[in-house]
Amino acid sequence: MLASREEIKRVIKDIRNRRNKWVLSRRPKNMATLANLAIQETLALDIIYNKISWQDYISGPETDDHPRPIPGDIWVFGLIIEDVECYLKFQDRPNGGVV
Repeated sequence: MLASREEIKRVIKDIRNRRNKWVLSRRPKNMATLANLAIQETLALDIIYNKISWQDYISGPETDDHPRPIPGDIWVFGLIIEDVECYLKFQDRPNGGVV
């Protein structure tokens, strides 16, 4: 499902307002990406915070497709971080967390 420009902008603004609740999932591919970029998690999250815009939108909102779904919309964006094209997938959880 694709969202409107206004909805994407609203979601970005909303998650930016909760930057203190952003958490990086400890999945091996996320850790490998940080290592390949040679940056720390906090810097990666700060870069995302500062760079993400509605133009980076790829898809969402989508429901979680895990065997035991976790509540919260899934959004997908593409960003250039440290000159590397990165795939950003985040979940906006009902408890206010952004993973």
